[in-house]
Amino acid sequence: MSKDETARELEKLRADVAALSDARREAAAKPAESEPLVEEVAAAKRLADEADIPEGHKTQLEELGDLLQAEIRDLPTITCLTVFSLGIIMGRLMR
Repeated sequence: MSKDETARELEKLRADVAALSDARREAAAKPAESEPLVEEVAAAKRLADEADIPEGHKTQLEELGDLLQAEIRDLPTITCLTVFSLGIIMGRLMR
């Protein structure tokens, strides 16, 4: 790579970083809308109500959903994706 190409690439990367930083600031400034995870839990509860599941199991499922929601909300996204990926790899290797 020549110096000109390197300089252009560096400027492009700086512009990308600036755009991402601006987008992050705007997202932080806006009030949070309903999170998809909350919607998924609500959908799971509706399905549990519609399904033929005994009452004791419904409460266990609701407790599990609430626990998972709290745990996942506290973890960073990259950590969740990493653990999920490692689980897939380990499952494949254990076959």
